[in-house]
Amino acid sequence: MTLLIQAAHVEYAYGGNDVLTGATFEIRQGDRLALIGANGSGKSTLFRLLAGQYQPQGGALTLARGTRVGFLSQEPSFDPNQTVHEAIALAAGDPEALDERARALEAMMGESASDDELTAIMDAYAAVLERLDGGGEATRGGSVLAGLGFPLDRGDQPIGQLSGGEKKLAGLARLLVEEPDVLLLDEPDNHLDFAGKTWLENYARDHRGAVAIISHDRYFIDRTANRIFELEHGRIEGYPGNYAAYVQDKRARLERGAQLRELQEREFRKLKASAEQLTQWARQNPKFASRAENMRRKMAEERDRLESTPAPVLNPRQIDVAFNAERGSTLVLDAKALSKSFDERVVFEPFDLEIRHGEAAGLVGANGSGKTTLFRIIRGEELPSGGTLRLGPSAVVGYYAQEQETLDPASTPMETVRRVQPMAACSDIGFLNRYLFTRDDMLGTIGGLSGGQRARLQIAVLILQGANFLLLDEPTNNLDIPSVERLEEALLAFLDEGQGTILTISHDRAFLDTVCTRIVELAEGVVRDYPGGFTWYDEHRGQGRELTIRPPPPPAPPRRGRRDNRPHPTTA
Repeated sequence: MTLLIQAAHVEYAYGGNDVLTGATFEIRQGDRLALIGANGSGKSTLFRLLAGQYQPQGGALTLARGTRVGFLSQEPSFDPNQTVHEAIALAAGDPEALDERARALEAMMGESASDDELTAIMDAYAAVLERLDGGGEATRGGSVLAGLGFPLDRGDQPIGQLSGGEKKLAGLARLLVEEPDVLLLDEPDNHLDFAGKTWLENYARDHRGAVAIISHDRYFIDRTANRIFELEHGRIEGYPGNYAAYVQDKRARLERGAQLRELQEREFRKLKASAEQLTQWARQNPKFASRAENMRRKMAEERDRLESTPAPVLNPRQIDVAFNAERGSTLVLDAKALSKSFDERVVFEPFDLEIRHGEAAGLVGANGSGKTTLFRIIRGEELPSGGTLRLGPSAVVGYYAQEQETLDPASTPMETVRRVQPMAACSDIGFLNRYLFTRDDMLGTIGGLSGGQRARLQIAVLILQGANFLLLDEPTNNLDIPSVERLEEALLAFLDEGQGTILTISHDRAFLDTVCTRIVELAEGVVRDYPGGFTWYDEHRGQGRELTIRPPPPPAPPRRGRRDNRPHPTTA
C-alpha cells in the first residue's frame, strides 16, 4: 500500500500541556483509522497537525508528494452568504459555479481594504482558476447531500442561516465531493441519523485513499475501521482491527506490561538491596568499594528506566456515576391520541403510548421526525395539537439536553451543583472531583469548559436532582468512550435496582443496544413500537406494532342484490 503520511517522533505542546511527545506512525492508502483517546488528549490537535494547520515543534511529519489532505473540523468555516448548493458545486468542480465565483472574487479585488484581504482574495481566485483548468465535474454534490440526509429545503438558504448541525453536514458534504487522498473526519457522525451513518460508513469503506475518524460511536468504528490509533500520554499506539478487537488487544497488552513492570520492580529491589549490602561491607573493608559503586550505578540506571516509563494502568480513573433516586409511579407516562402539527405539517398523527416503571425506551427516527418535539411536550414546553399526555404523580423528570442549554455559561460548576443541592465547600469539591473536575475547572465558568466537561456536569446535575424519569437527548455525543461505558453501567444499575425509567433520544447504536429494551420509532408521522434494542429494531424496521390510531374506514355502501330476471309467478 502506498505510504501517504509518515510521522517520526513528532512533538507538540499547546497551552503549556504536552499533546504529543514523540509520536511515530504511518498512514497508508487503504487505511481506515479510528483515532481514540480521552477527552482533552489532543485528538483534534493531531488532526490539525496532519492537515497542516499546525506545525510540529519537534520531530518530522512528512506527506508523500502530491498528497491532498482534507480536514472536517467540528465547526467548519463557510462564506455565510453562500448557499449550500453553491458551496457544494464549487467543491465538486461545477464549471458554472466556479466561473461565477471567479467573477465575484474579481469584483472583490477592487474593494479590498487591506493588503492581507487582497492576498486572501487572490489566493482564493488562484484556487478557483486551478479547478477550472482541471475541468472538474459536478455530478456528485446532490447525491452526497441526499446520502447524508441534509434537508433538501435548506439547500438554497445562505449558510449563515443554518443551524450548527446543518453547517456540520454541509461541511462534511463539501469535503467528500472534493475527494482528498486523506480524509480527516472529526466527529462526522454527531448530526447524522441512522440512514446517514450507514451511508457514511459505506462511503468510508469505498474511499480510494485513506480515512481517519474521531468518533465516540463504537458501532460506527466497528463497521468502518481496520486500524485503531490510540492517543495516550502523548504517544500513538496502533492496533489492528476494529474497536472490539482493540479492547481485547489493549487489555492483553496492559496485562503483559503489568507483569513486566512487576519483574522490573522486583529486579530493582534486588539491586537496591545488593547495593546497600555492598556499601555496608565497603565501610568495613575497602576492597568492596568498587563493587558497591558498580552496583549503585546499576541500581540508578534501573531506577531511571522505571521513572521514565509510565507504569501500565489496568483500571484508569473514570467518572464515578451512581444514580440515587426513589421509585416513582408505576405508570410513568400515559399519552392518549397525542398529535402534533405545525400549520400544514403533521409531525405525528394521533397515537397512544404508555411507558411504565423500569422500562428503558429509545426514541428514534430521522432528523426532523419529531423526537425533540415530543420531548418538549413531555416537559411541558410545547402543547400538543390534540390528545393528552399525563405523567405519573410521583415522577421526577430529569432532562439531559443535547445542546447543553440547561447549563448557564456564566455560572461555575460549583455554583451549579450548589443551586441544585446546597452542600458544604468540601462536599461540593469532592462531588465534582468524582466527575474528573479539577479545582480550576470547578471555579471557572461553564462557558469555558469543553463539550465533554459540560456533558459530565449535566450528568452530575441529573444525579443531584434525584430524578426517577430520565429524558436523555443524545447523552453520549460529547463523552469519550470510557465515559460512555461508565454511563451505561450506571444506567443499567439505575434500572436493575428499580430506581426509575429512561426515555432516550440517541443515534449511538451501541448505546441503544446496551441500555434499551424497547424502541419507539417516529417515521413520517407514524409511531411504531419494537420490543428490543437497536439490533432488533434494525432487523425488523417497518414491522413494529403501530401505536398510531387509524381512523375507522368509512362504511361500505349497501350491497345491491343480484337482479332476478325470472318472470314473477302469476297470482291465482
